Amino acid sequence: MAAAALAAAPELLHVVSAAPEAAAARPPAFVQAGGDGVKRFAPVCRGDEILDSRPDPRWVSESFNNDRCQAPRLPAVINGATATREQVVAAMEEVKRYAEAADAFQKCVSDFVDTRKQHSAGGRSLSPSERIIENHRILTSRRAKDRAQAQVRATIVAFNRYGSDCPD
Repeated sequence: MAAAALAAAPELLHVVSAAPEAAAARPPAFVQAGGDGVKRFAPVCRGDEILDSRPDPRWVSESFNNDRCQAPRLPAVINGATATREQVVAAMEEVKRYAEAADAFQKCVSDFVDTRKQHSAGGRSLSPSERIIENHRILTSRRAKDRAQAQVRATIVAFNRYGSDCPD
């Protein structure tokens, strides 16, 4: 049946095969000539990149299964290019407090899981899905802590580069 379709419309085969050839003919985008005449890729600097800034679902930060663990709120992002020195220092302190609160949250969740494991003989232990959810809450908190630290590093870099009025 496919052969009959190709025999009836041979231009379909030509269109399909032509698209990849056009893309393959392009030279690499970041090529530059070095002083020695050797072509090299231009550097792509990506320091302090914030990978994922999507908000986490609300249930991740709220108490789950009556564990009495509440995740801290992420600190506000400060634009280092327009911030004052005092605002940058305050942001650094806020991230430090956030990291401590995130560590406390992660310990709270871990302690809750451990307690439920120890009392599983007399009481109700965590189901596999509840364990997965609690582990996800810890992992999400770790990622949020890393994201907050990356954001404040980006703020510092932007402040030093654009907002501090320091000479280059």
